[in-house]
Amino acid sequence: MKSGDIKKAAKIIKNGGLVIFPSDTVYILAVDPTNETAVKKLLGFKNRWVGKAISIAVLDKKMAEKYVVLNDNAQNIYANLLPGPFTIVSSGKHKVAKGIEAENGTLGIRIPNNTWIHDLIAELGGPVTATSANLSGRTPNYSVNFVNKLSKKKQLMIDLIVDQGKLPKNKPSTVIDATEPEIKILRRGDLITGSSKTLISKSEKETEKIAEFMFNKVIGDKPTVFGLSGDLGCGKTVFSRKIGNLLGVKEKITSPTFVIYNEYMTEKYKFLHFDLYRLGNKFEFEEIKFLEQFATSASSGLVACIEWPENMGDEYLGKLKNITNYIPVNFSYVDATTREIKF
Repeated sequence: MKSGDIKKAAKIIKNGGLVIFPSDTVYILAVDPTNETAVKKLLGFKNRWVGKAISIAVLDKKMAEKYVVLNDNAQNIYANLLPGPFTIVSSGKHKVAKGIEAENGTLGIRIPNNTWIHDLIAELGGPVTATSANLSGRTPNYSVNFVNKLSKKKQLMIDLIVDQGKLPKNKPSTVIDATEPEIKILRRGDLITGSSKTLISKSEKETEKIAEFMFNKVIGDKPTVFGLSGDLGCGKTVFSRKIGNLLGVKEKITSPTFVIYNEYMTEKYKFLHFDLYRLGNKFEFEEIKFLEQFATSASSGLVACIEWPENMGDEYLGKLKNITNYIPVNFSYVDATTREIKF
């Protein structure tokens, strides 16, 4: 997206306009949530009554705290799940226009992991509404073609459409009520959480979504290592395969159980996929020059997934943590089709 598109959208929003804008999930309706005229226009467009909350997107936790009270539960969620495809509901500070907070005074906050939204909020210097660009009760939209089906009256209410083509078919954000000590899911999106450090998967596709979420949160300049623990068949290889795909690996990624590890090279990254199930002593790790694989790759864009990292033992795990950004991820069965993934 061009910077000019961001500046134009921000100018219109500052002047009380309504903008259809792309996000990390669906196209949204963006207005200034502190502008009463703009909010009335938004509610009129959606055919939504005052009292049914409209979420807002902010830049970071510091900005969020201007509009909501963050209890301990919310603090933990912000630290572990945001930015990401979640809307966190907290007690509002009543600093937005009527119609944004719910009837009970709560307000949903989003911090999307999305450059477009980030840049728009930075340009505005304040939040925008993050409600999906659809009429109340209708399905969310992944392209702006839906505008052609609107009545002329609705079309005239739109001041700008920022068209980024067809968005990936991600569900709208998962809505979490953080007003109480226990997490309560109000709406299920692509990622479902059981706690501030736990995500729930009911399919391989959902495990892949979790892998993508975690990858986007932690990838950086330092070698990144995901240590994947859990029983056989619980999704570790599915997770690893998705990480490899995100790095640009084109080859088929299979479990390296019998060869110990596979190495894949892409334009920007080296991806190592380890399965340590068959290793059990220090000499076997020395034989494959395990630590050297990471120590010599400090600036090479190294990412690794290590299945059965517990077989490293404390000595090797400690050394690995010193030279990499190590993220432990634990997979466990909830039932035959459900996995709990803790990070």
